[in-house]
Amino acid sequence: MRETNHPPKQNLSGSKSWMIFFRNRAATVSGGFVLIALFLVLLGPPLYQSLPHNPKISVSRNGVYQDYDAINAGPSMDHWLGADYLGRDTLTRLMVAVRVSLLVAFVVETLNIVLGGVLGLLAGYFGGWIDIIISRGADMLFAFPGLLLAILVSAVFGGAAREYFGAMGRLLLVAGALSLVSWPLMARLVRGETLSIKSRDFVVASRSLGASHFRILFKHLLPNVAWLITVAATLDVASVIVNEATLSLLGLGIEEPGASLGLMIFRAAGKIERYPLQVFIPAAAITALVLAFSFLGDGLRDAFDPRTR
Repeated sequence: MRETNHPPKQNLSGSKSWMIFFRNRAATVSGGFVLIALFLVLLGPPLYQSLPHNPKISVSRNGVYQDYDAINAGPSMDHWLGADYLGRDTLTRLMVAVRVSLLVAFVVETLNIVLGGVLGLLAGYFGGWIDIIISRGADMLFAFPGLLLAILVSAVFGGAAREYFGAMGRLLLVAGALSLVSWPLMARLVRGETLSIKSRDFVVASRSLGASHFRILFKHLLPNVAWLITVAATLDVASVIVNEATLSLLGLGIEEPGASLGLMIFRAAGKIERYPLQVFIPAAAITALVLAFSFLGDGLRDAFDPRTR
């Protein structure tokens, strides 16, 4: 027997939802800023480094220009945002650092969506012992301060990750540590929404018509919680960027010769009175990214959450 009662799926590409989104000026500007940031971190460093520079500039191991005659120099035609304590071009290093922050955020949110979203669906749909195990596991992680747990993981396993996988291992460790403290909230949000949706008529009808659990979960329930997962992941990017910068600021995140916004602040903090721009620039980048993703997430929630329409 074929199913005749289909769920009212939340279509993330619906014209009405996007019209609501684009009417939100803060969200639209933030989305444009995020797109520009993505373009700059992907193509900015090679384009900027291809411009005419001082002939004394050399290239370091991580591809960032160094000018030993411009150590701690201010903005100039050769170095638009100045140079750091090793003569590395600040603008190039800033773009590489933002790339690292967005890469960590991408890995964290991918794991967050896959782990938290799936576990939340299973807990909300099946209930019983599955719900108990997943919910109590999330509660155990909630019992620890999130950033403190990430610091603990990075401190304990940072040396091993660096030894076996090099700089990439440290980056993956930071992403894994932040994912460890992020997925419980995603799972709890998805679980609550699933509990609300699974009692609706279209799910009950599908179950009575013999639909499998897999079909109900991924054809009926998942499309109806997709908006929640998208909004929660977007809003969480802001906290991931701050936490990654904090770990690097404490010396537990990305290490030299890699670049990170927190690492840039850490290296310049001791000379903030003499060279405040070297601290202000990465701090301003963190602030701009956090605000952009926060406004973008709020705009997506207003546009796609059926309860706010």
